[in-house]
Amino acid sequence: MVRERSGTGGATARVPTRDVVLAAVRLFTDHGFEATTMDDVAAAGGVSRRSLFRRFGTKEDILFAEHDELFAEVSRHLETAPGTPLDAVFSAARLVLDGYLRDPEVTVPRYRLVRVHPRLRDREVAMTARYQSAFSRYLAARGGGGAPEERSLAAGAAAAALIAAHNHVLRGWLRDPGQEPARVWERYDAAMAFVRRAVGPMLHADGEAPARERVVVAVYPADLGRDELVRRLAAAVDEAGPRG
Repeated sequence: MVRERSGTGGATARVPTRDVVLAAVRLFTDHGFEATTMDDVAAAGGVSRRSLFRRFGTKEDILFAEHDELFAEVSRHLETAPGTPLDAVFSAARLVLDGYLRDPEVTVPRYRLVRVHPRLRDREVAMTARYQSAFSRYLAARGGGGAPEERSLAAGAAAAALIAAHNHVLRGWLRDPGQEPARVWERYDAAMAFVRRAVGPMLHADGEAPARERVVVAVYPADLGRDELVRRLAAAVDEAGPRG
């Protein structure tokens, strides 16, 4: 029977979740997800079979265990995040991406496993939907004016756009994990800026897009007098019409 690691004085030490997940990912990669048993994972992870089942339940639970911990971290972040609601969900999504980038030993092979196993793909889709739902609820609860149905729709559309942009950057890295992290973060910031431009007006406090600043371009001779210059500028502004 495989026992958990012993600590000082013979006490049983709880094996960190990541150690178990990493052992499982290596087994799944080397021997196949279906062919690997929970007993195999317990032996490789240094935990007892009973403890493994009590902590995780299934092989899928092991593979996505750190996702559950990360989602809990994201939920706590949203409760206390400063800035606008959109800033808060952007920084929360940043935590998710950082969780992938800082542990490629787990996240890259897991991505490859998910691509070839429909059961795992379904589990990942469910995880993504959980993040999207959390972001949507957060934005809807902190939205501005307008009817509740409109706020809910705007929040849902914004959350979907955010998830799509985040996953676009994430999958680009997972396909080529040798990229410099700084480059990945540049792409993330650019993606979030795109999302802000696209969905920011929908989440505006009064339900309307902020009025755009008008730009008036005036061309005049270099020797034009001050009074005539002012008159021409005033005429150009009047011709452009009222703001709105």
